[in-house]
Amino acid sequence: MIHQKNSIRFNCTGCGQCCLGHPDEHFIELTDEEAEKIRIYLGMDKRAFKRSYLVRDKYIGAGLKINSHGRCELLDEDNRCTIYPVRPRQCITYPYWPELLESRAVWDAEAGRCEGINQGGVIATDYIEKQLALYKP
Repeated sequence: MIHQKNSIRFNCTGCGQCCLGHPDEHFIELTDEEAEKIRIYLGMDKRAFKRSYLVRDKYIGAGLKINSHGRCELLDEDNRCTIYPVRPRQCITYPYWPELLESRAVWDAEAGRCEGINQGGVIATDYIEKQLALYKP
């Protein structure tokens, strides 16, 4: 992984681009515990929350819906997360995902989607390792 041999830089600008996917991406991975925290945070009953925001995948489990425009259903009109304090692990750990750290080329390609990649200060290797450990289910 590139962070073990090279310095990487990242500075979140809050642009919300990491919350925008492609219409063929159907959900954001979510554990049952994360879903429950989000439901409570939103003050919704289980049935309404499930109907409004969740999808099920037989291989992954629960996920937050991505709409037909590639937007997380929990973004506001300014691309701001409405559940930021209880956002799922997939969101917390971005961009420190194994698949993005596999090579400099992949990391630099992701910079085309995320304006904070390769910007700001150098990120400590131990911090990245902690994010990678958190990312694992």
